[in-house]
Amino acid sequence: MRQNDVYHNSFEQSYREPFGAAPKGSNVTLTIDVHNHFQVSHVMLHYILDRTDDERIKEMDLYSEEHHYNSYETTIKMPDDPQLIWYFFQIILEDGTMYYGRENIFESGEGKIYDHIPPSWQITVYDHEYETPDWFKNATMYQIFPDRFYAAGEIDSSKAPKTSLMHSHWENDPIYIRNERGEVIRWDFFGGNLQGIIEKLDYIQSLGVTVIYLNPIFEAESNHRYDTGDYHTVDRLLGSKEDLELLIKEAADRDIEIMLDGVFSHTGSNSIYFNREGQYDSLGAYQSKESRYYPWYKFYNYPDDYEAWWGVGTLPTLNKENQDYQNFLIHNEDSVIKTWQKSGMKHWRLDVADELTDDLISQLNTQLKKHDPSSVLLGEVWEDASNKTSYGKRRDYFLGGVLDSVMNYPLRKIMLDFIKGDIDAHYVDRRLTTLSEHYPKQYFYALMNMLSSHDVERIKTMLEGYLPDHYSQKHKSDLVDRQVKALSLWLYAFPGVPSLYYGDEAGLTGGADPDNRKPYPWDREDQDLLSWYKKIGKWRREHNALRTGHWKSFAFHGDIYGFERWITNGVDAFGEKVSDEQLIYLMNRNHHEKISVSLDISKGKWQHLENKRRIFKAKKGNLSLDLEPGESMLLRHMQ
Repeated sequence: MRQNDVYHNSFEQSYREPFGAAPKGSNVTLTIDVHNHFQVSHVMLHYILDRTDDERIKEMDLYSEEHHYNSYETTIKMPDDPQLIWYFFQIILEDGTMYYGRENIFESGEGKIYDHIPPSWQITVYDHEYETPDWFKNATMYQIFPDRFYAAGEIDSSKAPKTSLMHSHWENDPIYIRNERGEVIRWDFFGGNLQGIIEKLDYIQSLGVTVIYLNPIFEAESNHRYDTGDYHTVDRLLGSKEDLELLIKEAADRDIEIMLDGVFSHTGSNSIYFNREGQYDSLGAYQSKESRYYPWYKFYNYPDDYEAWWGVGTLPTLNKENQDYQNFLIHNEDSVIKTWQKSGMKHWRLDVADELTDDLISQLNTQLKKHDPSSVLLGEVWEDASNKTSYGKRRDYFLGGVLDSVMNYPLRKIMLDFIKGDIDAHYVDRRLTTLSEHYPKQYFYALMNMLSSHDVERIKTMLEGYLPDHYSQKHKSDLVDRQVKALSLWLYAFPGVPSLYYGDEAGLTGGADPDNRKPYPWDREDQDLLSWYKKIGKWRREHNALRTGHWKSFAFHGDIYGFERWITNGVDAFGEKVSDEQLIYLMNRNHHEKISVSLDISKGKWQHLENKRRIFKAKKGNLSLDLEPGESMLLRHMQ
């Protein structure tokens, strides 16, 4: 038996129509080919409704007998309740049974023959009436760790927590001061503040940025401020409520939105609500069972044994299903969300979204959209968000009405694994096409795509660590520069929202936390890299196809990955009227070899976007070119 005796490919519309996620209540047609040397009795489609685990079986119709293959087809109606559908095929022969499913649980596309129940293909059934905000699909993001970006004015160290260490030099490296148990006993601060961000808005705008995502800014003991002390108060070291409102206004004047980090899964132990250290003038949950906040937390042996985030005692976990907490966060007139909405804050990134219930996230989303439909709710999710399971429950993030976006860590991993040599371009093509199949288009185009963040090593440090020790330092430096440009160009040309972590554009390096949170190197920037990021930010702003154009992935060679972005007939991927254009991204990850590629492409001339004097001519629908070691390029079809 040969594997190509049976064939279904979820990526091809001739086998699955339409491609990808499906609106609730719509029809999906599935087709499978079976070689005619098999004596087929019946071909059955098995599909399972994820919400109820209800399996349904439908016999497929023989509709074509061509080229030694019999084609079987059936159409199934998607449920009215958004959820996942899983499907595979059963071929009943006169002398036995075989199954056909996808090759592994992580990849769609082609399948293989099994003698047992196989891995299933996924159809994401979503609510098409829910729409992610259009502006965000066109956005470019800049992420700032507030203490480390820019310090404006005199720093008043008296506003810092009592346990803090204030650096006297901006160029210092961040440090953790720990006790013998590994607990941080003194937090280091550099004094970056909101006024500093305001003063650098023109610089941020020059990068093509349209939304700034700020790590937490509310009162807290630590420098990262994920241990919230008071949700209603801006940390004094960063500034004031008025400073935040001015930042929102000044940014809006430059067509830049502000997004805050919402840490609603846990608070700090040193907070109004828990008050373990007794530093707040409140009756905290730690101090008394009579406290209003006592039901917000889970105690095992009161008061010192309680549920905490990852067991970190300074981060007691909140009971997200407690109605009083939900009212405090969302529904009361002075709730956290409503309070900051009154100050102009519309957009939030949810820290550890997996640890919030879908119901709570939906309530947050509803309140945000009620106040302003353009509001964006983005979640920290590290896996494929369409089929994510946490705490034994399938999450509804992208079915409609929950999240608008997530951090696209799967894309980052694929990009880095490709550069590292762990996977080839064909694997990249399959995995990214799978992601686009699993995600409804409106979400795929709204994902937060990044190379660095406050939770991972910076991109330059990652890339340097991949290179062989025997390379000279100059060779390493040159190669890393080419790789950073190749990956950032990939990011800025890819569907979704490219996110630039402050300082990456300046060549900042950094390993694991806290090294990845160094201060921005003002007046010590890598000017070549900085110019590059301004250039690709400009390209993304100028070319609609790079934002909402159609997308198709391809692999020409194990070392060469690419994709096409295009707009035809005056409409983009969402039916909006825009000018026609066509662009192609190419990258050669090989360190040593120049590789020739041949593309089936629109005839005519293609211009290298960075070096406009480089013109390539496609002859008879074919374009041949060479890619130097480490080279990447973005080509534009000349109309």
